[in-house]
Amino acid sequence: MVFISATRLRLKSIWYLPGFMRANNASLKQLLITDGFLQGKELIDKGLVFWTLTMWDKDADMKTFRNSVPHRKAMQQLPAWCNEATYAHWLQEEATLPDWTTIHERMIKDGVVSKVRNPTERHAAKNFPPIKWLKTESNFKGKGSK
Repeated sequence: MVFISATRLRLKSIWYLPGFMRANNASLKQLLITDGFLQGKELIDKGLVFWTLTMWDKDADMKTFRNSVPHRKAMQQLPAWCNEATYAHWLQEEATLPDWTTIHERMIKDGVVSKVRNPTERHAAKNFPPIKWLKTESNFKGKGSK
């Protein structure tokens, strides 16, 4: 069994993009050295929507990353930067990353809505459009993955 964590964040303005990208890069550096991280991918979609998907040995490993300084500092900005923010976690047998269609479906069905200051109408309803720009995907492997 592996632990899967997925997020969907929508920036409310392009003005937040530089700070968001700095925070994302710092978090990515931390992610790659966190014990238990197996692999992951991220995607920038139409409308300033950012998707992440990570696979872990166990949920405690993901929580170690989530509580690390780079990620924690980024999360403190989330309510101001984003007008949509949702995450989903689950266990699965296969040690392979799900595809983006599956992630989108999971986010709508099982996603947990995070608090943002200026939510859109579709935020609480989790009425998110399907992913459009698959060519923007980046893939990552953990230090212990093969």
